[in-house]
Amino acid sequence: MASECLLCGAPIEQGILCSHCDQPHRAKLPSAEASARVNGKTTAPMAVALEPFPNAPVVPMESVSPVITSVAHVLVAAAVPALVLGSDRSVKFMTEELKTLFGLTASDPAALKKIEQICAMRVGPLTVAESRTLQIRERRVQFAQVPLTGGAALIFRPLDSLADAHSSFASFVRETVLQPLRSLRDSMRSARGDQGASMLRDGAAALDQVLSSLQMAPGVEELPPAGHVPKVSEVVQDVLTRYVPFAELREIRLEGNVPEIADRFRDHDQLADALGVLLDNSLHYVRPGGHIVVGLRAMEHKGSPILLFFVMDNGPLVPEHLRHLIFEPGFVWNASTHERSGGNLSKVREFAVAHGGSAWVDAKTGKACTFFLRVTR
Repeated sequence: MASECLLCGAPIEQGILCSHCDQPHRAKLPSAEASARVNGKTTAPMAVALEPFPNAPVVPMESVSPVITSVAHVLVAAAVPALVLGSDRSVKFMTEELKTLFGLTASDPAALKKIEQICAMRVGPLTVAESRTLQIRERRVQFAQVPLTGGAALIFRPLDSLADAHSSFASFVRETVLQPLRSLRDSMRSARGDQGASMLRDGAAALDQVLSSLQMAPGVEELPPAGHVPKVSEVVQDVLTRYVPFAELREIRLEGNVPEIADRFRDHDQLADALGVLLDNSLHYVRPGGHIVVGLRAMEHKGSPILLFFVMDNGPLVPEHLRHLIFEPGFVWNASTHERSGGNLSKVREFAVAHGGSAWVDAKTGKACTFFLRVTR
């Protein structure tokens, strides 16, 4: 079907341009008739140099990788002192908060070395995740190293801001909550006989004041509806979802083996924290390409119904002589040692014991390391 050229409107049989318009653009050369006369002589036509094609700037692929770009956006949004290192330990990105904390500039080639000197530490292998508390001048900072594909993110979170927030909250509670509670206590102690009904009304009014004050306190959100307790299977799934991005960064396969169980657990936040400790430890020791399985079983133990949670991985095994020590409160975790142990495991055991259960590690098969958490239903 005949159509018209998109540029000049001439009829064409196919395509969108006619043969005249569909030609490479060339700079026009002066014709013989347009030759210039210089000193009465006709000069030869001058060739016009073609403009060279501009060269594209050379941009290292690593500096624009989706992982580093995405992490940089997150760090900016979080407004935390942080930097992103490439696999060659070169600085790819720094937040403004980090520059302020360490007195650096964006073009400082020795930024990492200066940070190590100020913190009195050495940044270890970028493939290892770690966390520790540092002293930077007069400030305490929580340091975290998060491995990435092609580098790592180093985060320095000042602990002073947390202390200030806690102090502000404590002052608010002292002024708006404790005094009404004291008045309620004194009123209850002095109530006698016919004064009981009046005391109850006064007590209800005081409690309303306390609840209203707490809901307006800094950092306190609206209280969830009473009785809203998630299922244990939902708690495990939420923990898995939270750690999937970390597992993907480490190139570790994270899998859930969580059947649908109707049981609900009142202290579900503490349960999620305990499972997070176990999962975080596995992610620290399992190498890229490894496998972690988080599971749940509803069982009975000595005639009592229990919930059994487990985190199993194919990382290195915990040595026999450490399998009881790592759950003790005084155990000190060394994240850089090659011998597998674990951090904060005493908190997992404390949670288990408080809920009529226990925590332990097993590696009888010699092929997998499994951490168990048992609580009563």
